[in-house]
Amino acid sequence: MEFFTLSFNYILSMPITKSDLINETAISCGMSRDNVRSSIEQFFDVVKDTIKAGNSLEIRGFGTFSPKTCNPRLGRNLKTGELIPLAASKGMNFKFSSELKTKVTGLAAKKGVPSKQVQVRELEEIGSLQKNARSQ
Repeated sequence: MEFFTLSFNYILSMPITKSDLINETAISCGMSRDNVRSSIEQFFDVVKDTIKAGNSLEIRGFGTFSPKTCNPRLGRNLKTGELIPLAASKGMNFKFSSELKTKVTGLAAKKGVPSKQVQVRELEEIGSLQKNARSQ
């Protein structure tokens, strides 16, 4: 799966808005902004409806949207220090796929090895490669 590249440098400067996503997708796909806007809004509606129904939505190579429930708990009024009961709430989690995580971080996920160990090993490998390159 190839991701389109943005013509703007949003990664370092600011978050991408829905409008930016629509514009960039329309440009890269050669479609009208109205068609792209409609498609993106329909996608968001499918995600919302799926989560609202209590189901997960998995997009291979991208990630998984899943519902999250928070149990009722006690909160605190910061001004008075009084304990306040907070009701249960619902939300959503997103978990990156290993493929997307590799694209974003540049570090490959290896099965059977905890991710921090993989990152340390790969960073050590990168460091040793850089040292070897400098010494040559």
